[in-house]
Amino acid sequence: MLNYCLSFSKKESSLSNDFKDFVKSLPLYNYLQAEFSPDSYKDALNKLSKFPQIIHLGTGGSSLGPQALYALIDEPAKEVIFFDNIDPDTFTKRLKNIDFSKTGLLVVSKSGNTAETLVQLATLKKIYDKKKLNLQDHLVIITQTDGNALHTFAQNNATLVVPHHTQIGGRFAVFAEVGMLLGLLAGLDMSAFTRGAQDALKTFEVGSSCAVMDTACFLAETKLHPVVFSYADKLKLYGAWFAQLWGESLGKKNKDGARFGSTPIQALGATDQHSQLQLYLDGPQDKFFTFLETQEKADFEVVDLGIDHPSYQPLRHHSLKQLLNAEMRATYETMRAHNLPLRLVTIPTINTYYLGQLMINAVLETLVVSQIWEVNPFDQPAVEEGKVLALKFLNDKNS
Repeated sequence: MLNYCLSFSKKESSLSNDFKDFVKSLPLYNYLQAEFSPDSYKDALNKLSKFPQIIHLGTGGSSLGPQALYALIDEPAKEVIFFDNIDPDTFTKRLKNIDFSKTGLLVVSKSGNTAETLVQLATLKKIYDKKKLNLQDHLVIITQTDGNALHTFAQNNATLVVPHHTQIGGRFAVFAEVGMLLGLLAGLDMSAFTRGAQDALKTFEVGSSCAVMDTACFLAETKLHPVVFSYADKLKLYGAWFAQLWGESLGKKNKDGARFGSTPIQALGATDQHSQLQLYLDGPQDKFFTFLETQEKADFEVVDLGIDHPSYQPLRHHSLKQLLNAEMRATYETMRAHNLPLRLVTIPTINTYYLGQLMINAVLETLVVSQIWEVNPFDQPAVEEGKVLALKFLNDKNS
């Protein structure tokens, strides 16, 4: 299991028992209780597995979870190219060297009406058509089967659809179809991912006090901004997924109109010691720090540079792994010495099992805070305003 070392003053809460009942009532909880089976993805896997390369279209929760999973792999079974934005310059540049005859297409949108994803698909359809390739032979869509735009396209074009769970939204759907299909295609052990989440839930259920509850109650009470300081490149995209989970779930008005939220921040060690650490140490003390370290890392035999210089002398005969570990410990202990609230999460090795634990614990912490603040963690009403206005601008241009 993950090891959590907490370094902050605990905040009391009477939420424990009621919250556990709330978690057990959630569709995501019930989904995770079932034994994982790849059989429900058999048709999609058979269709896409013949392609050595997969283009993944989606944005937000439809993409960030799969990207965090894919980042774990040193040698993926498939090369997956993620398109999660619509900048035409980037889109054009990344499409230049793709052999579309050998490329499958996975399109993901829960609502099926996501503007960016629909236009991405329309752009690629033109390319497949121009190359006289039958798009339907390459395409799988994950969406709700409720007559939305993507579902309508699939029905009109005899395209395989993997039904998106209607009650598990985008930022949580890494545990459902959105994460599972991509992970299986890439060759990940997704049964271990599910098992990791299940084991973390069991630990949460049986404990009268646990690191997840203690951290969440502290963050709800203090309203500090959570900084995820990952000391592993493979977890950088976990930080991006967490930023959406926390920001989109908790940045809300409650029923009385009071505003709540704190700003999630991503940091990568050791890189961001050179760009953010000064702010964290001498700037406003309005942040909470989660350090992520892993016990297993690659190591290299070190040769000597053969120079006698005071900047190099302490580094002589020390490897990348040793330096990274030393810098993580030094940064962590420096922050402790400054009395900054923080915790250290030790991950035995970076794999799907432990990522499943890490992600479901982040979900639980988010849900605890949502209950204390009395905000709905499952909607994003303010975002919808911008979507409506963007479509209005397009309609005004066409009129």
